[in-house]
Parts: sequence; C-alpha cells; structure tokens
Amino acid sequence: MKQPFKFLLGARRYRRSSPSIVSMGIAACLFATGPVVAQAGTSTATLSVSIVITAACTINPATLIFASTAGTSLLTTAVNGSSTASVTCTSGSPYSIAMDNGSNASGSQRRMSSGANFLSYNLYVDAAHTLPWSTATNSTTCTTAGDCFLGTGNGAAQTINIYGVVPTTAIAPPPGTYTDTVTMTITF
Repeated sequence: MKQPFKFLLGARRYRRSSPSIVSMGIAACLFATGPVVAQAGTSTATLSVSIVITAACTINPATLIFASTAGTSLLTTAVNGSSTASVTCTSGSPYSIAMDNGSNASGSQRRMSSGANFLSYNLYVDAAHTLPWSTATNSTTCTTAGDCFLGTGNGAAQTINIYGVVPTTAIAPPPGTYTDTVTMTITF
C-alpha cells in the first residue's frame, strides 16, 4: 500500500489527502460570495426637483405702554410713547401695515377707556409724529409711508416702530388704567 504524500508547512506535517484549514477558509469565502456576474451596461434618467414659494407675512403682536402720568399733567404736557412690532415676510415681498381705530374710537379718533371714561391718543409711523398711522390696508389705499407703513420683506424678522401720543386735555381725566386694543393688518 502506498503512503500518502506528506509535506512540511512550518513545524507541522500535513497529509496531502486532508485539506488544510487555510484551504477550507479560502474555499468558504469564495462560495459564500456567490458567483461574480459581469454587468452588461448602464442607463441613466433624471430626477426633477421643484418647490413653489408663495409670498407670506406674519406680524407679531406689540404692546404700547405710556408712562404713568398725573391727570393734571395732561392739561399742559402731552405724553409720548413707543413700541415695536416684528414682521417676517418672504424675501422681496412688498407689504403694508395698517392699524384700525381701536375698540373705543369716536369717529376716527382713537381712544383708551377706563370704565366709562375715555382718553384720546394718536399713533404715528414716524418719531416726529407728523405721519399718522391710518387704517389703509392695501396697496391702492396705502401708497405712501404717510398713509401707513410700507416695507419689503427680506426673509427675516424686521422691526417696525410704532409711536404714540396722548395729547393734552382740556380737563384732567379721572384716575384709572386706560386701555385699548388696535388691530394691525399686514397686506402683502
């Protein structure tokens, strides 16, 4: 009987008829990945991507608080106040801001109330109090900054100044907390 062929690898002796652990590992890797298939070609297509951005504006509420004043002081000195509103409009969108006459108006005169008592006040677009803030709400009725506030959106929050004056009175008003609510309308 013939003896199987033997060879040396390192310090160990292996028989030719027994597969080595290294050989079995290589074979396992080859069979595990499956057969290699050649690719015959490629094809391309396009993906169209779009979005429609519409004009939009938001306006945040504001609060105008006049300084606490003695009623007799209003006989000789007007009281000034100011506040800011924040407006965010899409970039490049023109807009206008108007304010109504408030909840307690008498005709077109804005008034604050404290119970049955009223105190007149005015709102202005400018710090010099020369441009009254009107009720005009669109581009056909609000065409100049003197009618209302005109602006153009830049995509970020913009600060809008609001100036108010409580004018002098002929009679000292009764003490109390006088308030009013004015609706701001932004048209874009």
